[in-house]
Amino acid sequence: MSMKKIRSTFLVNLFVILLCSCSLLPQNVSLSSTITNSPSETNIQTNTAITASRDATATPTPFQPVIDPNQFYWSKAVPQEWVETVENLKPAENAQDADLVLSVLAAEQKEELLAGFQRIYAIGAPFPTVTDNISLFDVTDIWSGGTSSGSEFKNLYLAPETLNVFSTLWGAPSGDQVKVVDNEALVDEVWNASDALVLVPFEDIQPRLKIMRIDGISPLDRPMDTGAYGLTVNYSLSAKAGVSQKLKPEIDQLVASIPSTNRDESKMAVVVMSGTTALARVTLKKIELNGYEYPVKEIKNWFLSADLRHVSNEVSFDENCEYTDPYTMQFCSKVDQIKVLENLGVNVVESTGNHLNDYGSKYFANTLKMYAERGWLNFGGGYNAGEAKQPALTEVNGNKVAFIGCNPVGPATDWATDSRAGSANCDYAWFYQEIRDLKSQGYIVIATYQFTEIDKAMYEGIYRDPFQEAAGAGADIVQGSQSHVPMGFEFVNNSLIHYGLGNLLFDQMEPVNIREFVDRHILYNGKYINTELLTATLTDWSKPVPMNQNDRQELLTEMFDASQMR
Repeated sequence: MSMKKIRSTFLVNLFVILLCSCSLLPQNVSLSSTITNSPSETNIQTNTAITASRDATATPTPFQPVIDPNQFYWSKAVPQEWVETVENLKPAENAQDADLVLSVLAAEQKEELLAGFQRIYAIGAPFPTVTDNISLFDVTDIWSGGTSSGSEFKNLYLAPETLNVFSTLWGAPSGDQVKVVDNEALVDEVWNASDALVLVPFEDIQPRLKIMRIDGISPLDRPMDTGAYGLTVNYSLSAKAGVSQKLKPEIDQLVASIPSTNRDESKMAVVVMSGTTALARVTLKKIELNGYEYPVKEIKNWFLSADLRHVSNEVSFDENCEYTDPYTMQFCSKVDQIKVLENLGVNVVESTGNHLNDYGSKYFANTLKMYAERGWLNFGGGYNAGEAKQPALTEVNGNKVAFIGCNPVGPATDWATDSRAGSANCDYAWFYQEIRDLKSQGYIVIATYQFTEIDKAMYEGIYRDPFQEAAGAGADIVQGSQSHVPMGFEFVNNSLIHYGLGNLLFDQMEPVNIREFVDRHILYNGKYINTELLTATLTDWSKPVPMNQNDRQELLTEMFDASQMR
């Protein structure tokens, strides 16, 4: 054998020996034994650990990367419940390393914008607060620890989650003027302070708060200019380029679980409630002289922007009605002047008034027919005693609303009987039980009384009991519709009692009688959440006009002082 052939044979054998000595498998382990079944005996195969033999020599092998779970970053401003339902995503410590980012800051967005979400926040103060409007600067000045705005408010209360949101937007608060309180205690804490505001998400608005306008815009407005509102918070969900298809199930789950907004106007209902209406005496003559639009044109937008528009019409329409002097106490309205109520957009009429049968019950029966022909709801009175006790029921944007009212003071000729139309005589046991029943059926209950008339801002002692009992039975709003002067307020838990709104359309021109409330109640997602107090001054014996700022502040101050709510 030639040396050349011997050398070749030697090299081949040496290569085989080296190849065998570099195997990563132990000598007594076969390849098939490295593939095992899962504990559930399924056919899914998984790799077991493979160890090198003790005398093996390590050799370079191609790198096999371990694929990390896709990373998801959400800022502290994101409500925790938004991300709790999403699984299979590893939290990222910063936006730069993440595949998906959910945040309020545009600087943290990734290359591909997938979805946007919006949350509306509100600034509130205790309900008996006179100030209506503050600027965003007033709020941020408190946040930064400053006192330059000159605002009457020096402290700001909020819950921990809200602190996270606005710390992300505005930076950490300075000083000790920002108070962090558990959500359940917020309203009580603000009521106990003398110079405090509260910052809450829209869904946490409560009746005991007065919601402030921020630079003229309120989250209670409808429609609302959310783009111009200083407490609108916009969120974005974004991803690295090319990631959205790979993570489509997770992205779809996120988008489906996060509401596009916490303030959906399709879930909102607005109810305006007013005081005494009597298209009689001088008011009747003014309508004859000036037309059906004249009495309501200055305030009709308050009504037309609402869904349910209430008047307490205390007088029946009578085809024989004529003008009488301003001192007569027997009232009627001309039939054609129902157009005044039509121009106001009325669709809910309270019939608890004590002048309904001044000219006989047949005129009130005819008046009820006129309401029915127009599709208006009627409550507090009826064709007979049984019908007079029936609540008026409706539903607006998913909010079930019940109106119920009665007249405890008469006169007896005004009350409905088994055979006569009239107002509902108050049987308090029936009244409170009916309220409880309506609440158990999911209704927001508005209860009204035609109560004892006084020329004072508040009732005393036992006169307040029926109002408090109605609220205790579950009525969300309790209103005194009898008063010809504006009266004060009280809360029983979260139920608002307004003891009297004053007149709406009635010819009393004494200084105490010309001041009027129109209450704008906000319902949302099946709950009563807040009330905005609108104020007007009666002019020319017939025409309410919105109050000027000085008169409004004077009225609110007087009513809140009389109410002694704080």
